[in-house]
Amino acid sequence: MNLIGNIILWVVYFISLYFSIFLVLVYFDNRDKIKSESSSLIPKKIPVVSILIPAYNEEKTIIGTMESVMNINYPKNKLDVIVINDGSSDGTGIQAEKFIEEHNLSHFKLISHDNIGKANSMNKALKLAKGEFFTCLDADSFVEPDTLRKMLSFFYNQDDPQLAIVTPAMKVFKPKNVLQKIQWIEYLVMIFVGRLSSHLDSLYVAPGPFSMYRTDIIRKVGGFDNSTLTEDQEIAYRMQKYNYRIKQCFDAYVYTVSPHELVPFYKQRRRWYLGSISCAYKYKNMIANKKYGDFGIIQMIKNVIGYFLALVGIGFAGYFLLYPFVLKIKNIWMINFDFLTLFKDYTLLFDPLFLDIPKVIVFGALFLTSAFFFYKAHQNAKENVNAIGYLPIVPYFAFYYLLKGMILIVSLYEFGRGKKIKW
Repeated sequence: MNLIGNIILWVVYFISLYFSIFLVLVYFDNRDKIKSESSSLIPKKIPVVSILIPAYNEEKTIIGTMESVMNINYPKNKLDVIVINDGSSDGTGIQAEKFIEEHNLSHFKLISHDNIGKANSMNKALKLAKGEFFTCLDADSFVEPDTLRKMLSFFYNQDDPQLAIVTPAMKVFKPKNVLQKIQWIEYLVMIFVGRLSSHLDSLYVAPGPFSMYRTDIIRKVGGFDNSTLTEDQEIAYRMQKYNYRIKQCFDAYVYTVSPHELVPFYKQRRRWYLGSISCAYKYKNMIANKKYGDFGIIQMIKNVIGYFLALVGIGFAGYFLLYPFVLKIKNIWMINFDFLTLFKDYTLLFDPLFLDIPKVIVFGALFLTSAFFFYKAHQNAKENVNAIGYLPIVPYFAFYYLLKGMILIVSLYEFGRGKKIKW
């Protein structure tokens, strides 16, 4: 590899290791607080809470979502549930209406309109919301009965007038195939990293499944932005811009159905990444701006550098993994697939003299920090490491981030072209 390639590689190694070790140190710095944190089911107040359920072509999951809301452990006269049928072309609206009628749910209401997008649908429902707080629950997600009480207790215990959003801990709902199980691991890691970011006041997304907002603050800033693909990220960036706070309630669990096939997974992540890139661009003035504390100095820089790491990472993965693999196949082909000779001369597959020891050490350190987050994420979410088996662990570490990196590269290209996609 030439000098420039080596320099770029070492820069990538350094940046990756820096942020990885930084998060590890954040954990140890807050370890006592994390261990002492406990949830409560008895909030100091029992306010009216509006629950907004935006739905577009969700006939397969809308009933389960509404059932989970119906079973929330909270006084029914203090709940204001608004189901928004955003111009669905399937039976979403019919099923929602039938469910409300069959269960005689006086605190539920259904509004239907032509397809106007999630953000516009949320804003329309927000005008009708009666609650001091409101939550958004995507129509493919399900909330645990005690989650709302935990989030309200957490909010009141913070005693912080600048606290605008409390986010839940989001898990994958009943993963079945390998792709969903890999995402199950990813979401656990995201919960743990989110908890650390919460201690730094650096959360940059309020997940669609059951984030809880202070209604007056969201109305004050103009509601949700209908020009973005990821209104949950944009509203979080806006809260950070206005110096409001976002905190994660570490054990307020909500479950979401993750894509089980590659095409839906690709479409979901492309939408996420395009939205994330547009948010970072929109709020670029916050990057490295100490006015926004750790969010500007750490989180915004990390978000932007992540795009660079993805680009370089995919390139080097091809150079170090794909290209050598092709060469080894060529060597095997040249000896007519004589595997006896192959095992006698193992250098055809592997030559330890070509190992770059410093790079191996740095790569090993990165792997150890990844393993640390993997283990701590399961511990934090009260899940066993082998809860879904060991098979998904290998592709999670070996291939999954390369796959996401490739989707991010496509998203960067499409953002550069100004391509628009819809919810």
